Amino acid sequence: MIVPPLEGAESPGERALLHAMTDPLPVPVRQAVDPPTTPIDFLPFLAVHNGVRLWFGDWSEARKREIVAEWAILADLIGTREALRRMLAYVDAALISSVAHPRRFVLGRSALGIQPLRFPAFTARYLIKVGLKRHRRGLVLGRGALGRHALVPVSLEPIRRAKIAAAVSKGPGTQYTATFAHRRRPTFDEMQFGMGFDEFIDRTSL
Repeated sequence: MIVPPLEGAESPGERALLHAMTDPLPVPVRQAVDPPTTPIDFLPFLAVHNGVRLWFGDWSEARKREIVAEWAILADLIGTREALRRMLAYVDAALISSVAHPRRFVLGRSALGIQPLRFPAFTARYLIKVGLKRHRRGLVLGRGALGRHALVPVSLEPIRRAKIAAAVSKGPGTQYTATFAHRRRPTFDEMQFGMGFDEFIDRTSL
């Protein structure tokens, strides 16, 4: 190959070096660093490069691309309730209610020298809703007896993932407690016609 003379090159070696440095490489860098277009095999590496802290390998491709593309916004929201809401949505959970008391004395609930135990200082409380699914085969073949049977336990993986999402979304100095009991028994005033005593209703607040 005849190397055309390049400005500033004096020797053949310098001209070859300049030519190699100016030759366009067949690497689609712009495509590789763009979450919607990067190859699926490269997506986990792009997530690490962008600092994504919430990731599960069994997510759909669309969800993985979405969180990588949105992480710059989520990172700016860390420490806020909005960050918690958005990250819980990625693990199919929802924030129903939250109570945060950054002050040591809560208006109307404190007296001089007394701090309400229900509201510890600098601690947030979250009521989170997750969906749990029972195995379609509730009985284990060969492990039951008349009047007694071995039940297939409900998977608590959704709760574990919601806890991870909540931990990722909080600020470094924030403490929180989370409850996942998003349903409760109705009171007599809330009972409706046809409702059984073994039924539950959704909680709307802590």
